Amino acid sequence: MGFPGLELKIRMSLVAGPDLRVFVPVRLYYKDTDPYAVQFSFDVTPDDVVRWTFARELLDQGTTTPAGIGDVKITPVGPLPDRCLSIELEAPDGYARLEGSIAPVKEWLAETYAAVPAGQESKAVDIDSLLDELLPH
Repeated sequence: MGFPGLELKIRMSLVAGPDLRVFVPVRLYYKDTDPYAVQFSFDVTPDDVVRWTFARELLDQGTTTPAGIGDVKITPVGPLPDRCLSIELEAPDGYARLEGSIAPVKEWLAETYAAVPAGQESKAVDIDSLLDELLPH
């Protein structure tokens, strides 16, 4: 495939308490060298960036119905057409919940599926290169 990747930069609210929300820049990134996953990051401070990688299918499912168990949970929130997306991330180091507009995420996901259609991910993986990276020479 060889495309450089698809990136989405948006702002989401970091829900810091019942009445406290802080806007943070969020970046979603998709590349054909890891076609099953999306990379998600947000800036807590300019020097503190939180990075997660999770299944593209999980993000897609979470745009229409609650999805995920464990460390990542994604849920659509609110009525149409102003529906938001809630992304909850939990790790031993802490917990974060972000909320933002669902529309740009759905548009970006459509681009990822245009680049690598669902069910075709295995065709995008270069097994030889992956094995070269994993195995000692």
